[in-house]
Amino acid sequence: MLVAQISDIHAGPDLSSLQALERAIGWLKMFRPDVLVVTGDLVDDGWRQGYRLVAESLRSLDFPVHLLPGNGDDVQMMRSELAAVGTWINATGPMHFRAAVDGLALFGVDVTVAGQSHGDVLPHLPWLMSALADVTTPALLFMHQPPFTIGIEALDRVGCRNGSALFSALETMHRLPLAILCGHVHRPAFGRLGIIPVQTCGSLCPPNPLLLEGRTDLPVIDAPSFLVHEVNDGGLVSHVVSIPASDGSA
Repeated sequence: MLVAQISDIHAGPDLSSLQALERAIGWLKMFRPDVLVVTGDLVDDGWRQGYRLVAESLRSLDFPVHLLPGNGDDVQMMRSELAAVGTWINATGPMHFRAAVDGLALFGVDVTVAGQSHGDVLPHLPWLMSALADVTTPALLFMHQPPFTIGIEALDRVGCRNGSALFSALETMHRLPLAILCGHVHRPAFGRLGIIPVQTCGSLCPPNPLLLEGRTDLPVIDAPSFLVHEVNDGGLVSHVVSIPASDGSA
C-alpha cells in the first residue's frame, strides 16, 4: 500500500508553488500511489482562483485524494472550491475525513481554530476516539500541525495545542496508529509523540530555515518535496521525494 502526502502548497499569484505542484502531480501520475493525502495550507490569503487551480490539478489524478485544511487556509472557500475532490465527514464544521484503502485506515483531523493561527486537537478527541474504536486494521493519522513543539519558535507559536491529551487518549486504544503524519513545518522532520512516530512533510513552497536554539538564518538549500509512505505487513517506511525548484526552462 502506497500513500503519497503533499503539504503546504501555499499557492499565490506568482504561480511558483503551483508550478511545483504540477511537477509533483506529474511524478505521481507516473508513480501511481494508491491514495494521496494533502495536509493543508493549500493557498495563501484566501486566493479563490488558487483553490480552483489546485482543484484542477488534483482532479487530474485517477486515484483517491483526501484533504485537510491548514492554519493558512480559508476553510469555507476551500470546502466550496474543492468539493469535487475531497470528501469530509461533516457538511459543515471541522473538515475531518475517514477512509479505508485495501486494509489500511486513514484518518484526517482538522485541528484549525476559527479566527486563530494555532491549532488545537482537544475539541476533536471525542470524534477521533469514536472513529478509532472499531478499527481492526493498521491506521495512519493525518493532521496539519504536528502535536508537539518542533523547535522553531515562529512555527511553534502557531502549532497544535494539547498534543499530550492526544497521546493520553490514543494510548488507551487497543491499536495505535502506525504514525501521525503532518505538514506545517515546510521541511521533513521526524519525532515521537510518546511511542507513536510523528513525521512532517516537506513543502511545495520555499522551505523554512532551520532556526534551532538561536542558530542564525542560514540559506536553505532544500528542494520542494513531499512524502511517499509504504505500509506493508503492518509496518511503515516513509520516503522523501524531492522535485526541482523549476523545470529548467528559460
